[in-house]
Amino acid sequence: MNDYKILIVEDDKKMNEGLQLVMKKQGYAADSVDSGEKALKKIKRVEYDLVISDMRLPGIDGMEVLRAMKQYDANIMFIIITAYGQVDTAVSAMKQGAEDYIAKPFDMQELRVIVKKTLEKRALYIDSARLQNQLQEKYRFKNIIGKSEAMMTVFKMIASVKDSKTTVLIRGETGTGKELVARAIHFNSGKAKKPYLPVNCAALNENLLASELFGHVKGAFTGAITDKKGIFQAADGGTIFLDEIGDIGMGLQQAFLRVLENGEIQPVGSFERKKVSVRIIAATNNDLETMIKENSFRKDLYYRLNVVTIELPPLRERRRDIGILARHFLVRHLNDNNKTIESISSKALSLMESYDWPGNVRELENIIERAILFETSREITAKSLPPALHTAQSNRCGEVCGKDIESLEQLSKNHILQVLEMTGGNKTQASKLLGIDRSTLWRMMRRLDMN
Repeated sequence: MNDYKILIVEDDKKMNEGLQLVMKKQGYAADSVDSGEKALKKIKRVEYDLVISDMRLPGIDGMEVLRAMKQYDANIMFIIITAYGQVDTAVSAMKQGAEDYIAKPFDMQELRVIVKKTLEKRALYIDSARLQNQLQEKYRFKNIIGKSEAMMTVFKMIASVKDSKTTVLIRGETGTGKELVARAIHFNSGKAKKPYLPVNCAALNENLLASELFGHVKGAFTGAITDKKGIFQAADGGTIFLDEIGDIGMGLQQAFLRVLENGEIQPVGSFERKKVSVRIIAATNNDLETMIKENSFRKDLYYRLNVVTIELPPLRERRRDIGILARHFLVRHLNDNNKTIESISSKALSLMESYDWPGNVRELENIIERAILFETSREITAKSLPPALHTAQSNRCGEVCGKDIESLEQLSKNHILQVLEMTGGNKTQASKLLGIDRSTLWRMMRRLDMN
């Protein structure tokens, strides 16, 4: 059965009953009335997807019904039934917003086809509208949570740059929400309906990344059996988000510099350069200044990227936002896990505020989701939080009390060891609990000499 509701407006009793019967046999919920006045009253009580109306009706005619219904609900679909040869009337109805028309006498199979096509069109409209609403809801400023002074600065920066063509560099530790900021810039700008394409520069080697970004021509390398457009051409007029920009090789850095300087790309294996109009938002958690000194990042590319920089503060520097974020993530994940949890206990919140969050906001979200799974009461309690948070509060207490405490480096090392112990040494699961990716965990372990 279909979920669509159809209203038939026809004053001829036999035609009215016949149309209603055909629509019901097709699986639609169908009502009928015999006048335009009754139809306008009906749509105020029932939400219909489609109205099928005769043009000639007692009282107000089908054209007036069409205009009134479109004013009442612009999304309602409308099929007009005209007399044979009234093409001008049908065209006029289409200009007023009717999706289609059918002329008497008509075959019922023809009507079935028109109705099916019209309702499929409505489904596409609804899906498109729902997707657009989801995008706007997900990437509105209010979904980047925080009331701290540092986050107020971030919000102001997003508002200032969103409608400019300026290249933006977003800097911050892993898990601070760099891509969320990039999406907020794009989807709150005039380019919101244009393409937004994110690229993880660390995920591919230099040759594959060059092909993905700039495309290639047939025969450029083994397996290049046809020409292929790259991401820069696909995103023309929109935005490309280059995540982990500090991880690209020196060869690609030159190609990026050319795009930033004159808007030109060169497909792999081609001597021809192509113009593109793309806004670039880049992000990194690397120290680019140190990389420049080590000759692993081009100084000229750095200056081209670093026109406007948005610095995302780590969560440990915006502790007043921890409670707001925790409650936000609680609401977000409750429905997915079919739990009834109303709040977060003061003890649990205290533990969260005492923790330094090496995985930042992403780690906090993961821990709240984990707590929802383990919690048995109507509030998130301390016992549902992982051991690392309890240890962190004990260490902070020791600091306040003037006792000897371990260095921040040792605390980080201990925390990673605890999480690895919880996961039985599984680094993939450990990285998810920490709110970081596996490669970042490996880098941290190497830096902390955790062989």
